[in-house]
Amino acid sequence: MLDTARSRIWEAMQIGPQWLLRDTEDPLLDEMTKKRLAPALVRETPAQAPAAARPFAPASASPASRVAPPRTPVTHRAPRAGAATHPTAGAARAADNVIPIVSMPEATAAAAKTADWETLRGLADACRVCPMGSTRQHMVFAEEGREARFVIVGEAPGGEEDFQGIPFVGKSGQLLTAMLNVLGIERRKDVTILNVLKCRPPGNRNPKPDEVAACSVFLRRQLEILQPDVLFLMGRFAVTSLLNLPPDSSIGRTRGTIYEVRVGAKMVPAVTTYHPSYLLRRPEEKAKAWEDLVLLKQTLARAGITFEKKDA
Repeated sequence: MLDTARSRIWEAMQIGPQWLLRDTEDPLLDEMTKKRLAPALVRETPAQAPAAARPFAPASASPASRVAPPRTPVTHRAPRAGAATHPTAGAARAADNVIPIVSMPEATAAAAKTADWETLRGLADACRVCPMGSTRQHMVFAEEGREARFVIVGEAPGGEEDFQGIPFVGKSGQLLTAMLNVLGIERRKDVTILNVLKCRPPGNRNPKPDEVAACSVFLRRQLEILQPDVLFLMGRFAVTSLLNLPPDSSIGRTRGTIYEVRVGAKMVPAVTTYHPSYLLRRPEEKAKAWEDLVLLKQTLARAGITFEKKDA
């Protein structure tokens, strides 16, 4: 343990840090500082809970983990009859920041469950359940493969998709096309491409769980109409939505496994992977995406779906 003289010598020589045991008085504090830091005496009042009823923290607990005793309860008087009540500024600000929960109207959800493809497209285009319906340029419904038994599900439209009304265009779309070409898969023929969300989130922010849940009404019906034999889920929101996982689930923990997704009356095998936009930001993960493509190819073959590799 340091005494005052030795501690002052070490301080002058700039030797440090000087470690003190818990609850040991700092030898470098002067008397005035010690008085200023000393805890003030607190009188017990009848309104306070007795000491035995307060939360207890052991002496060894760190200050951050200790529990403060309960405050003296405050009694609020009821307003007089006819008196006007005004919310505080803090309460008003809190009310302004409340985000309403997005929920698909029952009538729209019921209509979607039995809609054909074009009717469903019209329902999605007319949807204004969340603010994205008012900020988007185009509703992005699907890129339809004419002979598709295979469906890719992505996350949400980006800026270029919002402009063109087609999923997976721009740089992420170019990367997806290159990935599919490796397997001999031709876009607009061999695969139908969907997104969980049909509208672009403002600023490309992450969609909120209630927004994903509301828009999934359209996605589920799309899959029921298409009746795919294999699904390829690209990105966290596609994976968590269709595999019923928590919203913060990691893609890395779902990879390498073939899942089953219920589509109508049948179970459809599904493979998961990273979204192409993520791979553009993290090119070092492309080796893992290649492994996912190999697993996808095996899954397609088991389902009796094969493609001839096209010449570049």
